[in-house]
Amino acid sequence: MWGKNRLEALLSKGYFPKELPHVFTTQSFGANSIDILKEWETAELFHKCDNDKKYKKKNGSYGYKLRHSELETISTPKKGFERRNVHITHPIPQSLLAYELSFNWKAVQKWLSRQTYSMDEIKISKNHPRSIKGIVFELHRVKQAYIEATSDWLVKTDITRFYPSIYTHSIPWAAYGKEKVKDNLKSYEGSLADRLDFLVRSCNRNQTVGIPIGPETSRVLAEIISSRIDSDFLELSDPSMRENVDRLQDDWFIGLKDLESAETTLAAITSVYRSYGLDINGSKTSISRVVTHAKEAWISEIGAFLSHRPGPLIGARLREFLNLVLRLQTSYENQAVTNYALTVLENHKSSKSDVAELESFLLKASIVSPGSMSRICELLLNLDFDTNRVSKKRICSRFTELAERNLTNGNTYEAIWQIYTIRGLGIRMKTGKISEMAKNIPSSALALVLLDMDKRGLCTGSLPKAYWEDKITKNGVMTDWTWLLAYEGFRNGWLNDAKNIMNEPFFKAMNSCGVVFYDPKRNVPKTAKTVFRRSLVRSFYQREIAKFLLHTRGFDMENY
Repeated sequence: MWGKNRLEALLSKGYFPKELPHVFTTQSFGANSIDILKEWETAELFHKCDNDKKYKKKNGSYGYKLRHSELETISTPKKGFERRNVHITHPIPQSLLAYELSFNWKAVQKWLSRQTYSMDEIKISKNHPRSIKGIVFELHRVKQAYIEATSDWLVKTDITRFYPSIYTHSIPWAAYGKEKVKDNLKSYEGSLADRLDFLVRSCNRNQTVGIPIGPETSRVLAEIISSRIDSDFLELSDPSMRENVDRLQDDWFIGLKDLESAETTLAAITSVYRSYGLDINGSKTSISRVVTHAKEAWISEIGAFLSHRPGPLIGARLREFLNLVLRLQTSYENQAVTNYALTVLENHKSSKSDVAELESFLLKASIVSPGSMSRICELLLNLDFDTNRVSKKRICSRFTELAERNLTNGNTYEAIWQIYTIRGLGIRMKTGKISEMAKNIPSSALALVLLDMDKRGLCTGSLPKAYWEDKITKNGVMTDWTWLLAYEGFRNGWLNDAKNIMNEPFFKAMNSCGVVFYDPKRNVPKTAKTVFRRSLVRSFYQREIAKFLLHTRGFDMENY
């Protein structure tokens, strides 16, 4: 029962990347995943190898035979000019990967129990916003402040392109011990970690370097490796320094008493990661005196403005605040200034007289802070819903221009959200140039949003439907990105299923269970609901912080 609940959570709330618009959903897929997997197995879309000779003498060992598939890639912005790819994985290997983790959770927990320096628990539940308990960033800030106050030197480092650099064979190394596995490879064939290695490779064209970014299963796999690295580093370091180490996934923050210890510690971390094929990010690595370590000034400046100038954010005060945010974002390009400001704006009710000012700010913010695009678009749609005063024509014109530019530059995340916003505003869009570019972009997410708009009569030009229909094949949907475009395009009647692919076992198993991956009726959440949910999560996380303070400072915050 618990295995089934974990599987449903991983596939209903942790399958698609969180960066996608809200019309993309996997809830019904997760809820029906057990039945779907049974039908796929009966139809021999995958085969469980538990009778092969090489597994017979090994207790509980087995493997899988299935086709390797390609990822759908969506390019998203990071800090400055950095970008990263998030992925939509094929449902067959992704479901099997989630199944193996869910129904073998005791073994996985044993591997995760090596976690020493991270406070982030890997707990799977449908009660979390995503399927795995979120990272309590405020808790890390509190611990790092504690470390700073008790140290003379600080070591900070992280890993260069952590998820894309993970060597999949290091999953068995982390689970059972690198030397044990390498010295006797055959004895570990068909083991749980070997199956996880195989299935994560099956999601990514059988590549041994890199795991998908987006599915929550990857967070579990990454933490299995990180927990073993914790254990290996513990053997090379002084156990008493445990209180002065904070690891947030692959980001390390360590306090030490002298420069020599700091240099030795950094060398140890570097050595351990290299043994798993991972390299330290030199540009984000530093050893510094505590007295020279400074926090970003922009947070203090915004905080000073809000506290020293009391009152609601309306009129002239709102204009000053928005101008301050844009100035600070320009000065601190690599910091999440706009994201912080959007949280402030969400907690203040908008006045109708300020709509034009807010609208202008959000359009400017979409340029200076592309990483905040989803929240910018959500605020614009909520502003239109609440006031009915936004200039739809201006937003459509500007976002069409930006979407064309972003697609030209390969920035699919921003383009999808900008087109999705125009769809939400219900205004016709000049789609000629975008339609032409969409032919050469392997993105079902982009295509489905455009097809939805076309169905609503919001496209002024024709979409390349014939091109997409020709690209979709019975074999192709089993291995490439077109599976999602085909399933939802055919299911909604947006594309013509001339090859009768919906009646093939792969799609039939999902369609007969009423699985929906793109639901046009799902809208962005109302701002008030977002704020309420955030407050519930914050109150839960405050208890985590209180526990930490009780442990480190010796008193219970709730009694003061």
